[in-house]
Amino acid sequence: QVHLAQTRPGMTESSEDSATAAPVAQGAPPPPRREGHVDQEASHGDSQAAERGDAPRKTPEDLKLEGNIAFKRAQVLKRTTAGKQYLNDAKACYAEAVSLLGNAPANDHSLSLVCTLHANLAAVFLMEVPPKYKEAHAAADIALAVNPKHVKALYRRAQAALEDEREGLPEASLRAALADLQAAAEAEAENSQVAGEVERIRKRLAALEAARHVPSPAEIVARVPGALLDRGGDLLASHSYAWGQTETTVHVFVPAQGARVAKASLVTVEVRPRALRLVLPRAETAGCGESAATTSTGASTSAPIELAGTLHKLVRPDDCCWQLEDGGLLLHVELAKIAGHAGDAEGAPDGEHWRCVWEGHPETHAPSAEERRHVQRLAEAAGRAAAEEGAEEKRLDKKQEEALRRMRKLCPGVNVEWGDTSLDAFR
Repeated sequence: QVHLAQTRPGMTESSEDSATAAPVAQGAPPPPRREGHVDQEASHGDSQAAERGDAPRKTPEDLKLEGNIAFKRAQVLKRTTAGKQYLNDAKACYAEAVSLLGNAPANDHSLSLVCTLHANLAAVFLMEVPPKYKEAHAAADIALAVNPKHVKALYRRAQAALEDEREGLPEASLRAALADLQAAAEAEAENSQVAGEVERIRKRLAALEAARHVPSPAEIVARVPGALLDRGGDLLASHSYAWGQTETTVHVFVPAQGARVAKASLVTVEVRPRALRLVLPRAETAGCGESAATTSTGASTSAPIELAGTLHKLVRPDDCCWQLEDGGLLLHVELAKIAGHAGDAEGAPDGEHWRCVWEGHPETHAPSAEERRHVQRLAEAAGRAAAEEGAEEKRLDKKQEEALRRMRKLCPGVNVEWGDTSLDAFR
């Protein structure tokens, strides 16, 4: 670096060989400068620094260049001792350059350099192990305060907000990152990396919104397998539940209303041999199909859903169970049947069949399992009889065709056909 010193009045610049200056007339032009000439006054500080063994003072641009070289080496040697040292060197160079710029006049060049240096510092903080997300976010904030459309600063502030895609990241952080990425995509529409990040964050936010969405009770019950609702009924409109049964179990389904039930402790299920009580919280706001906060977050609730009363038949409480299904949208209670108990007539065809869950609730008109088996046996018998009758008709048709063939052979030129010549047919 060559520093040019201002010539003092009445003195000329020294030559390379002379250590003294000859006086000249006031205002006389200085002698021509030879190429490569360095002023003694300007080089005096550097000469003293060289004598002390110190390196010449570096400019912010020099420090930025050195920092970039160290950062690239740290990227190549990532997660090694040498890579860590290079990363520290890069951070030191960027920080020193920022410190030097603090005393420089504010102009377009210096402000642009400050913006670039802080964007680079954000990249260094993100690469450290463990990453320093708060420091990276702060450095990117400073860069964007100088240039709000700096693409690298926007991208790195978004990465700092995402915190390496950790689970449980607040939705506000995702939306802040998406805003920065969208701004970067607008500034550089051809940047495929930024576009990919935008699409990925949008999908993650869409998944959060879908998880927060609470379908209507009918939509929730519609996802229940049809076999579990067999021989039951849909009482959502009147009693807020649907049910079905197999030969051994009664299934009761109570869908959530307005909010997901995030904790099993919020649900009450009491099963006795001839009684059942269910209590499920219900959100005060957010109608069916609207988004609502889960009850575990302290959302206000109205009167809970409560179902209680005498069961239609006896159950075995020790064999009964319940669980929250579909992400807290559905309470599923399984009641173990006791078929043929004392209350049933011995050998009654509907000994295992329940006509309702609680006494007094609307009854189902579905046939019992035994009645279905009886109908199935009748249908199978009818099918066999029809098959046998068809086979017999085929045998008769063959005999008739043989007889027609013989008669037509005996009576050539005569139209011989089968017909019914009985008196009943004539009448």
